[in-house]
Amino acid sequence: MIKTQKIVIEEVPKGQRRPKFVRRGSFVTTFDPDRESKLWIKHLCREQVSKIITCPIEMELIAYMPIPKSTSKKKVALMLNNDIKHIKIPDGDNIFKKYSDALTGLAYNDDRQIWKISIEKRYSTKPRVEITLSYEEG
Repeated sequence: MIKTQKIVIEEVPKGQRRPKFVRRGSFVTTFDPDRESKLWIKHLCREQVSKIITCPIEMELIAYMPIPKSTSKKKVALMLNNDIKHIKIPDGDNIFKKYSDALTGLAYNDDRQIWKISIEKRYSTKPRVEITLSYEEG
């Protein structure tokens, strides 16, 4: 039987930023600029996650992006109807990476469990990220 778990994160979707490397003497240290943001996402999702999934997962991620303020009413209607696609930054794969990393240890043990990915970027008056995890327990 296929089970699903839906997670809604009420924030403007952002992509994963590149790690920073800092040289300290003869050592190089890595710095994750999204560390605090991922912790915040975990905090927002804690009540929505019922249990840690331990089997293979299909993830569907829909990023609802804000509509620019200078957009005409005609274009807004087209954007909300998904006739105008969101092809601007951030990239869909960077959005996926950030949110899949943030849910590691909360919704599933490791993002290696995700074997199928679906990513969409849409315009909306209410920016958010909706994630649906589908899995088959048995």
